[in-house]
Amino acid sequence: MDLSSINKKPSGHAKRKKKKEKEEKEATAIKNVMPINSFFKKARIEEEGFELASSNVSLEVPSTSDAQPELTAATILTGENEAASMNEEQAEQGNSSISEDPALWGSLTESTRKEILFKGISAFQNRAAKYPASRRGNEAEGKTRSLTNDALTRRIYNGEAIPREWIIYSPSTGDIFCFPCKVFSQCNNAFIAGFSDWKHPERITEHEMSGEHRRCMLSLAHRSKHLGTVDASLGRQIEAEGQYWKDVLRRVVAVIKFLSERGLPFRGDDELLGSPHNGNYLGILELLAQFDPFLKEHLQKYGQKGRGKPSYLSSTICEEFINLMGEKTKQAIATELQQAKYFSVIVDSTPDMSHVDQLTFVFRFVSETGKVVERFIGFEPIHSHTGSSLAECVIKMVSDLGLDLSNCRGQAYDNASNMSGKYNGLQAQLKKNNPLMHYIPCAAHSLNLVGVNSVENSCRGASQFFDFLQSLYAFCSASTHRWNKVFTADISLTLKSLSCTRWSCRGDSTRALSENYAKIASSLQMVASDDEERRDTRREAAALCNKLEKLETALMTMFWDTVLQRFKLTSNSLQKREMDLMTAVRLLESLHTYVASLRGQFGYFETSARAITGVTQAYQSETHRVSKRKTFDDETVDNEVVLTGSKKFQVETFNVIIDSLLSGLKKRLDAYKDINDRFGVLFDMDCADTDLFKRANALSSSYPSDLDNSLSDELIQFRSFVSTEQDKTPANLLQIVQRNGLQTTFPNVFVALRLFLTLPVSNCEGERSFSQLKRIKNELRTTMGQKRLSALSLMAIESELVRELDFEDLICNFAKKKTRKKNF
Repeated sequence: MDLSSINKKPSGHAKRKKKKEKEEKEATAIKNVMPINSFFKKARIEEEGFELASSNVSLEVPSTSDAQPELTAATILTGENEAASMNEEQAEQGNSSISEDPALWGSLTESTRKEILFKGISAFQNRAAKYPASRRGNEAEGKTRSLTNDALTRRIYNGEAIPREWIIYSPSTGDIFCFPCKVFSQCNNAFIAGFSDWKHPERITEHEMSGEHRRCMLSLAHRSKHLGTVDASLGRQIEAEGQYWKDVLRRVVAVIKFLSERGLPFRGDDELLGSPHNGNYLGILELLAQFDPFLKEHLQKYGQKGRGKPSYLSSTICEEFINLMGEKTKQAIATELQQAKYFSVIVDSTPDMSHVDQLTFVFRFVSETGKVVERFIGFEPIHSHTGSSLAECVIKMVSDLGLDLSNCRGQAYDNASNMSGKYNGLQAQLKKNNPLMHYIPCAAHSLNLVGVNSVENSCRGASQFFDFLQSLYAFCSASTHRWNKVFTADISLTLKSLSCTRWSCRGDSTRALSENYAKIASSLQMVASDDEERRDTRREAAALCNKLEKLETALMTMFWDTVLQRFKLTSNSLQKREMDLMTAVRLLESLHTYVASLRGQFGYFETSARAITGVTQAYQSETHRVSKRKTFDDETVDNEVVLTGSKKFQVETFNVIIDSLLSGLKKRLDAYKDINDRFGVLFDMDCADTDLFKRANALSSSYPSDLDNSLSDELIQFRSFVSTEQDKTPANLLQIVQRNGLQTTFPNVFVALRLFLTLPVSNCEGERSFSQLKRIKNELRTTMGQKRLSALSLMAIESELVRELDFEDLICNFAKKKTRKKNF
């Protein structure tokens, strides 16, 4: 075997020979193809002795046969007929750049002349109210003349005005030109080089009546007629082909909408049709193709063509449509915000799976229908948590949405110092730009802090009880064997792991323990006495069982179950999007009153604990010897009080917890008192007239750019109008005004209600967006880009709005944005 012949590259002579043979074959093939001219008849145009102005302009008139070739699917999709080739030629003309300024045309070739005619005369007229570039004369002396629209019309004998459509204007030079003469004429006159002699406007009429101008006008008319015939034959082909690809893209948009609103991943391990690993996007398209003949045929023809053969099903097209659909959803929300005028911002941050700190943006406003709406806008990565840095991000987001920060009336964050700080926090930085941006601490987070502080800072008994709950959960959940032994089939509620940020889980744990106290204690006793269990398991179960047998544990279980159920339900109400500040304050006040009422019910909790849990033991302080304090010679023990048993637990634990809860609720309520009292006149209109006038004037003076001094007069009448209404909540009062069309009768009341409802109550919507963030950017999708993350998160969170939007226009916008090989 000759090894020298393996992988031997051809020489330069061989390459040149091969190239020459290829060129000869192509030249022979071109000669055998009939030119497009052979499909048309040539006709010379003569009318009243006038010849065409340009001898080098050939007019090719198509055949006037009524029989038009039928457009089949093959001609639409493959482009094998003559109209398809003409379509490509005109598409190339449409994509080239011919200036709309006729002074910049230069010398015209046949191809540029065709392109100018294809665009039409209207593209170069440049009509305007004034033409400053056409000013001629001595400006220093104030003697100037310029072009006016009167020169662009011709008055005929009967007084009618006929526009001179043939005149085109140059914005750069201020000259006017004759469009047909500049395109067709071989002569040289002022209307071809540029006319600007405004002192003699009669020369326009002279040119209009000249024979050269008339010949050029006839040339223009005949050439336009021929172009119209070609366009008519191509129009049906272009429209049919565009409709085909639009139908393809409609299915693409539907699949993207389906996946994005559910937060599902798009791509798989490959992008091969028929592969079980090609991801949800291609998989759903294949599933639809089983029942959709159109999509099935499309996949067969274009599915695996490779690069250069567009099918509009690739991941690139999918990504572009994700961004376009996300941007349209964002613009729809921006439009709602602009129509509402007043809005509030809700901001929070959390790290994602790729350790990037994501700042979430939520806007609260009142829609045109009077409904309170909270809209998620997107995520933005941040690199600093200072108040000034966060303020820059908020201001930039408001500006990008086309909103005015001066119309922002509220801001809601959690109680973190970088957010709520009075001097350097985010709320303080934003107030420097707009003093009317009132800061509202998140009511749900504040209520959570009340519970946290009452446990951690009140007494040892409270913290020890929740430590016991967590230990009980940890023991049971250590293995499925233990879990099934403790929580048998007849136990419906199970323990939950405790969380510092979600106090609802503590309420669920105390409810599960209180309802199954005896059963759990019995199960632990069985584990402790089971010899098959390991020694440390039996010892730990016995310790937990001994803890359950104490009366203090049983009483704390009943007490915290009662308190936390009220906290949980109140917290759930505060997290609603439609919650207003007045209702939130009343809920917190009612919870404060409820907790205060528990102070005198210690005996009830003690009796209930013994009855429900079955614990019969005495208090631990009664079973131990009472320690005596050493006294000095100058001291006496006559008046010393030593508490034992029930009294000791009530004073040192029960009352301390209640006092801690009450002080925490009072402190959190004070944060809302000022702003709630300011708007209180809207909902407490039954006060005396003098008090109403005073409070109404105080409210209007707080918002001088939104309310005037007639608010008090409107409230007097509005009070009488709604006197028979049972529901006088802010949302219902606003609905009454809008439903009866009283916006002009009570304009200040209408604005004041919108301002109040715009104020946020909590930042729970931002917390909800974090749940979607962890679903979309999970551990398998950590390389996702920021723009794609925001678009997918926006469509997932605002899925109801996405379903209402019409994305039909995106296909047209998509075609305009990208130059493709397919016509739309």
